[in-house]
Amino acid sequence: MNLSRFTAVLICALAALSSSAEGPPPSKVVTALVKQQQVSPTSRLVGVIDFDRVSNVSGEVSGLIVQQRTSEGTEVKQGETLVELNTDFIEMDMEIKRKQQAQADADLQKVGSSLKRLESLLQKNSASRQAYDEALYDHRSLQKRRETLGLELKRLQLQLEKSSVLAPFDGIVLEKLKENGEWIAPGTAICTLASSSDLVVKVAISENLVRFQKPGQQLTVDISALDIKLSGKTLAISPVARQRSKSVTLKISIPYNSGMARNMSASLEVPSGDEREMLLVPRDALIRNKGKDFVYTVEEGKAKMLPVNVLTRLGEQAGIEPSPLQPGMQVIIDGNDRLRPNQAVQVQES
Repeated sequence: MNLSRFTAVLICALAALSSSAEGPPPSKVVTALVKQQQVSPTSRLVGVIDFDRVSNVSGEVSGLIVQQRTSEGTEVKQGETLVELNTDFIEMDMEIKRKQQAQADADLQKVGSSLKRLESLLQKNSASRQAYDEALYDHRSLQKRRETLGLELKRLQLQLEKSSVLAPFDGIVLEKLKENGEWIAPGTAICTLASSSDLVVKVAISENLVRFQKPGQQLTVDISALDIKLSGKTLAISPVARQRSKSVTLKISIPYNSGMARNMSASLEVPSGDEREMLLVPRDALIRNKGKDFVYTVEEGKAKMLPVNVLTRLGEQAGIEPSPLQPGMQVIIDGNDRLRPNQAVQVQES
């Protein structure tokens, strides 16, 4: 009986030892193909977000502010009301002009009737030419008076419309300059408005890099404060270089995202050399270890770690030197964060 128990224990121990010798199951990974392409090397620089179009919005008429609809950080649309002025006096003047216009119409009708009667009598030699001419001139004068009152009424109507200060473009209010109860004159700024359609990243670059910048180049911009990456486009290069640093300002146009603020930091990869042959791998394939970059390839069913020299980053791709990677090789892009060199792997479809 004891011998049977000993035999059973020995068999279990041998089975466990055999299972341990086989090791853990292969780790499941996803790979991508290494490609070759003509790419420019880049340098990572840090710039700041700025608004390329900023306006101190002002009114065209004078008046007392009765409704201030803006506050700092408010996003507004073109044509949206920013400030409303008191219009009591304008509306009263308009009512006076309407009554004057009605009086002019009545006088014009009266003189017109007299003019027709005098014209008929003049043809019969029953009225003097002087009386007819005086009636004719009075009729013309009243017509001009009526036209003048109509223009004055239109001017008051325009002044009434201008009593609402509207946003000249889509934007964000950077600063509110006036409050309810304040009197403003024509040209007085009520707020500082920045165009949300003209957002740029400004970055200082060495004058030696100017020749590698081309208008319309697509650059990847990383805004770490908002944890977003977006595509920017090279807009312009400042024509003025700083005397001491010999650097110029590069402007990259970017789309507006809620939460962006003036002078917020933004990092980007700026072209720093002529185009040359590079290998492109997904940035997900890169592993950072002790300050150096590595990738995992698959060789005979095992993960092999290879050091790489990253020359540029283009969106979701990274440009690296050909050695030791070669075009057509497979690199691990998913599951590489938990691998060890020479660990068994099983490649799955992405």
